[in-house]
Amino acid sequence: MSVPRAVPRRRSAVEAVASEIEDGIVEGRLRVGSRLGTRAELAGRFGVAPTTIAEAVRVLEAKGLITTRTGPQGGIFVAQRTAQAVIGSGFLNLQDVPSTAIDCVRVIDALEPAVAQAAAEHRSAADAEDLTRLLEQLRATWSDRVAGLRANWLLHRRIAEIVPNPVLKTVYLSLLAYVESHDDFYVADDGIPPNSRVRLEIHEKLVAAIVAGDRAATADAVRRHQTVYDDFHVVEVP
Repeated sequence: MSVPRAVPRRRSAVEAVASEIEDGIVEGRLRVGSRLGTRAELAGRFGVAPTTIAEAVRVLEAKGLITTRTGPQGGIFVAQRTAQAVIGSGFLNLQDVPSTAIDCVRVIDALEPAVAQAAAEHRSAADAEDLTRLLEQLRATWSDRVAGLRANWLLHRRIAEIVPNPVLKTVYLSLLAYVESHDDFYVADDGIPPNSRVRLEIHEKLVAAIVAGDRAATADAVRRHQTVYDDFHVVEVP
């Protein structure tokens, strides 16, 4: 068995902004109903690009932590804590150890069939367009261990966002957010390249099946996609 290798990682600007706002909400420094500002105001306050704020807002909205209002007095506000938000924030208490990230992936794998089937059933034309675009991004970065991994999470996150079941979507996205923020725990077994061609082909088939609304093909792609973890070593399920 080869020695595991940690993947170096730096926190992105999106993660830094989202984390600071989330910490303020969870710790009670930012109260329900508090106005955080407009996207432009937040970009100036944090010293980042508007696109960074837009992505951070999307992440926080997915967790149910903030809400956006339009109009002269509009902007971004701290949301009332919903059941989904409570579930999401509960993952903040998970211990930061490699086994926790791997355990999260195991649960994600268990949820994958339900998530993919729901996406295949409920995808819209806009969803299909987004998935196709993200698949192209995955293809472009697949040979890069870190960039390919992050593009992979981005694709799976977008698939889950299609799911109409709020509990399933919240649990899945919360687990995925935890894994994304701890991807330095990911390691590769020299015998099973994480960016192998077969893995990319599985993602291509998964996206094609969801876009086509083909439930049987979706189930087959998910079965091939699912993985098991043994002492940080990724093993394909035949």
